[in-house]
Parts: sequence; C-alpha cells; structure tokens
Amino acid sequence: MTAPAWFHAAIVCGGLALFWLCAQWLWIRSAGKRYVKRATRERLLPQTESASFGGARIELGPVERLLVQADIQWTTQQFAVVGAALAGLLIVLFVTRGAIVLLVTLFFVATLAGVFWRVRFQKQRQRIHEELPGIIDSTLRNIDAGRSLEQSLIASFSEASPVFEPLLFRLRNAVGSGREYTGLFEGFAALYRTPSLILVAIALRTTSRFGASIRPVLRQVADSLRSQQELRQEFLAATAETRFTAVTFAVLPPGLAAYMVLMNEQYSDLLLNTATGHKLLIIAAVLQVIGMGVIWRMIQGVGRA
Repeated sequence: MTAPAWFHAAIVCGGLALFWLCAQWLWIRSAGKRYVKRATRERLLPQTESASFGGARIELGPVERLLVQADIQWTTQQFAVVGAALAGLLIVLFVTRGAIVLLVTLFFVATLAGVFWRVRFQKQRQRIHEELPGIIDSTLRNIDAGRSLEQSLIASFSEASPVFEPLLFRLRNAVGSGREYTGLFEGFAALYRTPSLILVAIALRTTSRFGASIRPVLRQVADSLRSQQELRQEFLAATAETRFTAVTFAVLPPGLAAYMVLMNEQYSDLLLNTATGHKLLIIAAVLQVIGMGVIWRMIQGVGRA
C-alpha cells in the first residue's frame, strides 16, 4: 500500500469520525427535546385520558428492539461504536482494494449478521412457546395458594427464563403503580411475534372487565397452548429434512466461493481484477439472492398446500 493511499484512508477515517461525532450530538439533542415534550405532555394530560390509551405498554426504539429480540446484551452506544468501526473498515477496504471487494465483503457481512440475528430470535421464540403453558400452570397454583392474580403473574414470570425480563420488569412496575397491565402482554406478543400471548391478554382483560373467574379461562388457554406446541413439534419434525436442505443450498455456494478465493490466488485475482471477473461476481450475487428468496418462500410454503 502506497503513501498516498494511506493518506487518503486517513482522511476518510477522520471525516467519518467527525461525521459520527456530529450525528451523535444531533441525536442526543433531539432525544433530549423529545423527552421534555413527552414529560410535559404526561404532566398536562389528565389521568382519565392517560388511562384510555391502554395503560402500560412495551415501547422500544428500533435499535433496542432488534437487540432485545435477539437477546444481544449490547447497549445502544456499544452497537453504534461497533457499527462505526465496521463502516470505517469498509471504507478503508474500498480505498485499498476497490468497489468490487467492498461489495463482496458487505454482502457476506450482511448475510452473516442476518443469519446470526435470525437464529437467536428463533431461539427466543421457541423458549417462549415452550415455557408459556408452564407459566400459566404456575399462575394457577399461586392463585389456588391464596395470592392475587397480579402477584401470581409476577411470581410465575420471575421463575421463568430471562427471555421474559422485558415483560416482567414492566409488569412489576405497572402493578406497583396501579396501572392497567394487559397491554404489556400484547406488546410482548408483537415484539416476539407470538400470538399465544394474545390469548393470555384477552383472558386477563375479559376477567378484569366482566368479573369472571380467571381459573377456567387460564386453564383452557394453557391446554390450547400445550396442544399447539405439540402440533408445532410434530410439524418441525416432519419438515426437518426440507429445512436442512434449504439451509444447505443457501449456505453452500457462498462458502465454496470464499474457500476458492482464499485457497487460489490466481482465481481470486481473475475475479477481482478483471472486467470478466466483475461480471461473474455480479451475476453470481444476483443469482444467489434470487435463490435464497426462492428457498425462503419454499420454507414458508411447506404444509400450506
């Protein structure tokens, strides 16, 4: 790498750092203004009107939502620092190796990040589906032991896995302050895309509104969720071969391409430094994206015919 290239890379990194500092300052300033407006609105809003909005709910920012869904223990600042460092490395790679190498690297990084997030998100959803019937049974046992419904829910979710921490934290605060808390279950269901929690929210809201006994409703919900879980496990076992084949077809071509590029320097030079190689890379990337889309639709369509 020549001295002018290093000089241009240093200028680009310095400009990126300056841009990041300015963007962070603007973000902090706008966040402070939003906080003041929200606090002022909450002070001026009457208590009767604030209760009509559904009580406590789970509200997260876009970045925090992605991190919580995948159980990634990063703060927003750490996520921003990692993103800025990755952007700086990509810019240096663009200056030193060119646009084609940058696009290939960006494609692999985005694919790996998406797969990593998706796998962790699905594990979180699986834990919720597996533990929810047991949590409802524990709530019923606590009610039979003489506890109130709210304290039974808090005790049951306290004994569950950490995936329920966002719900438990807000549920404890809502019960302690006397607010309506059924909206928390709807927000948590939307966060992890689990319609099963909607049944729990409907049961709690129906009981609180009409004064019916919660025991038979929760027992029916637990039985329904347990039967749904059994059907889901049978469906996953029946489609395991199809899903494994789809994942193999999606991962194998990029893996083979990376292996050939790393093991054969002449092959990599031909792809990265010639016009024909650039065309081949573009065609391969387009076909790979189309193939992954087709495989994804095939997985989604299994069992729907």
